[in-house]
Amino acid sequence: KSIKIIASFSKLSPTTATVRRDGVEQQIPTNELVPGDIILIQMGDVLPADCRFLTCEGLKMNSAELTGETKPITVTVHCTSQILMESTNIGFYSSFVEQGMGEAIVIATGDNTILGKMSGTTTKDNSSDEITNLHREVNRFVLFVLVADIISIIILWITWLGWLNHSHPTFITLTGNILNSIGMIVSFLPVGLPSAITLVLVIVAKRMSQQRILGKSLQIVESFNSVSVITTDKTGTLTKNKLVVSEIFWDTDNEYKIIGDEEDRSYTNMIIPHKIRRLSVGSLHIPRHPTAKISPAVERSSVALNNQENRSRAEVFDDLILGAALCNNAKTRLVKDIQHKHNIIKINPEIHVIGDSVDIALYNLCVYEFRMEIDEICCLNPRLRSLPFNSENKFMITANRLESKRDTILMTMKGAPEVIIQYCSAYKSNDGQILPLTIEIKQKLLHRQEILSKNGYRVIAMSQQKLTKMRYDQLIQRYEQRQRSGIIFNQDLNGFSTENYCFLGFFSLFDSPRFDVPHSILKIRQAHIRIAMITGDHPTTATAVAQQVNIFSDEISKRNGIDTFQIEENDNNHSVFRLYRNETLLQEHTRGIITPFHFGSNATTTIEKQPSWYKRWYSLCKAQFSEPKPIFYKEKEKEKIPYALVMTGSQIGYMDDFMWNWVLSHQELVFARTSPEQKLHIIMEFQRRGETVAAIGDGTNDAPSLKYADLGIAVQSGTNVSKEASDMILLDNNFSSLISAIETGRLLADNLKKVVIYLLPAGT
Repeated sequence: KSIKIIASFSKLSPTTATVRRDGVEQQIPTNELVPGDIILIQMGDVLPADCRFLTCEGLKMNSAELTGETKPITVTVHCTSQILMESTNIGFYSSFVEQGMGEAIVIATGDNTILGKMSGTTTKDNSSDEITNLHREVNRFVLFVLVADIISIIILWITWLGWLNHSHPTFITLTGNILNSIGMIVSFLPVGLPSAITLVLVIVAKRMSQQRILGKSLQIVESFNSVSVITTDKTGTLTKNKLVVSEIFWDTDNEYKIIGDEEDRSYTNMIIPHKIRRLSVGSLHIPRHPTAKISPAVERSSVALNNQENRSRAEVFDDLILGAALCNNAKTRLVKDIQHKHNIIKINPEIHVIGDSVDIALYNLCVYEFRMEIDEICCLNPRLRSLPFNSENKFMITANRLESKRDTILMTMKGAPEVIIQYCSAYKSNDGQILPLTIEIKQKLLHRQEILSKNGYRVIAMSQQKLTKMRYDQLIQRYEQRQRSGIIFNQDLNGFSTENYCFLGFFSLFDSPRFDVPHSILKIRQAHIRIAMITGDHPTTATAVAQQVNIFSDEISKRNGIDTFQIEENDNNHSVFRLYRNETLLQEHTRGIITPFHFGSNATTTIEKQPSWYKRWYSLCKAQFSEPKPIFYKEKEKEKIPYALVMTGSQIGYMDDFMWNWVLSHQELVFARTSPEQKLHIIMEFQRRGETVAAIGDGTNDAPSLKYADLGIAVQSGTNVSKEASDMILLDNNFSSLISAIETGRLLADNLKKVVIYLLPAGT
């Protein structure tokens, strides 16, 4: 299994890399890269090694498979954090380049990369996997029957020697008594139990396969019966791992909700049908066939052709859709999926959309929701100039010559709302008027954006400005003259205007939860199993998703509240934890001595003496009959703290046993901004407290957790690494299949008891 995991890791590596050696650019195999090589990076590449960026031009990296963070990282050349995984000037092996280009110096290759170290973690054997709880229960039952058999035989011989042999010498002879003893051994021992258990496991495994659950061995089928905690990743497991536009906002109180996404294909189109071929300036050819399923309420409010307000509202709305199509760098690429099967090579061409995740979401909105021909629109309205998004400006600008008005240039700006609003002096109202953007209106817009951000949405603002061709040419000529003379100002936006934009509205984007997840988590909680989210995303996003999928329930997180804690240094340079409940200080705790279990900069190690052979033999025999004792005894009678808690990965390095006991005793848990090593650490802390942990994940960063957990579960849409490291795969990517697996596991335990009771009298 470890060999397969290593092979899966190797599939993430590109085969070649572009490097500059001795001033010459050349293509070399990735296995020839060494630290110190200068690699050239462009959009669509996969990083062949861990590297530090030297130059970057609008460079964005997606490291979702490694970190779980769906939002692309804007690359910089300067260190932004002392934590390696959080610094934006470091790129990691297997990361995907979504946008831009740049150069980087290789700092680690092969097993020395972050991904390589994860590979080493997943290949470590876990001896606890060899002996399951079912094995121990069967061994204990057989031992009990054997002891009862021996006691019965001893009683038989004592009775024969002390009474029957003297009072009734002809009743049972010595030979007859020996035969009776052998018969008791044969009749007492359930020799048919192993085959019966195997048969039951096969039946259960077959039933689970019919439910689209693939178990890699019969041993793990019974593990669901004892699961007490489920840890799950967010991205790709609870959510679809794809940003989609959920709502469009304009003016101060108008919105348009997107029903479903391009996968569901169940949309509600509220564009006026007779205006389909005239969006904004009459240059868009979309959609040729309007989407069906217009509700009566929508039809009454949105399709009244004689209503001037609706026509004006469509103009404002259409400007946003036009901007989403033109101010967009997403491109389609034909990808050939080569499959080898039975010595036959099969090529399946597929069209993939590449680019920034926000651009892809807006691209899909235009194509699937409004049936727009993006390529045709861009040809009819050619782009003259653009300013790519970067971490300093936090916006993107494009200039397009409009088809219907050849002397009009449309400049579209999209980006962070707080930045876009600064460049705007007016806004387009719901009735189509251009009104001054007052301080009061700005506050309303920013307040709406703040509410959306707190709920886990990513908000993109959009504005536009229309110039005559003459005015636009003057701006560009003035900029080029300053550039030739070496006079460049910070406010020079590649020749674009720096003021007098008209604010249009917001796009709210969200990585939406899978449809079946909220109901499934409710069922899991009803089965008295705790479920904790462990993700690499931001705490705000993680909390919002946890509330949507019922990991945070209304009864606990909203009614009772969410516990928090802060870490500070006291005068003695000791870490002091301040525990808060609803902003009220509960307790202060000073971190004690770090135990050998903790790893990191403060970790300590101890050298244990090799035990003698008889102690090793005793430990081996003991493991066959009894579960290993947790370091902290599990108090089953003690109720969990009925509060929720959100914790970040940066706090894990300061935790001691007291804090872990307090954190893991909460009923609802979310761990955010965690690395693969920190995910593994959390699972180990659960296990130290006697919990049986099932881990669910789909990414490469989940592989160590899936390997070490008592039960590792991957989804079919996950990476090959996660599927190889797991014990079970959900073939239909359906979270509700987990409910069926738990029910089947508990049914298995009940049926095995009935089988044992049936076999005990006969011994077969």
